[in-house]
Amino acid sequence: MSTKPVYINLFKIKLPLPAFLSITHRVSGMLIFFMVLPVSGYILNILFESQSSFLLFIDTFNSSIFLRTFVLFNILIFEYHVITGLRHMLIDFHLISETLAASNTSAVVALIIFFLNAVLTVWVFL
Repeated sequence: MSTKPVYINLFKIKLPLPAFLSITHRVSGMLIFFMVLPVSGYILNILFESQSSFLLFIDTFNSSIFLRTFVLFNILIFEYHVITGLRHMLIDFHLISETLAASNTSAVVALIIFFLNAVLTVWVFL
């Protein structure tokens, strides 16, 4: 008897909220490593190079909505990763129970905290 591999269509599966947060936490970690850190390093390099490069970057930043939006999204990705990471750490330290109800509640709380923080960040940033 041969067993055929089963290929699961991830778009048809209804993931529970804690699983969705776990997956997006990993994705945000990859985005931080491959996008946020290099961009932040490049921007810091420009800012610390000289006073004229600092002023040029600030002028470009204030006039370009694309650059401002890109930097804002990088900040929001980092904030999301930190908030969901704190949730994972609280679960790992057994400060949040590993039951499905507690996991769902902590996922909802983490999302509420992120959305409030995101609204505050966008309000301050713009």
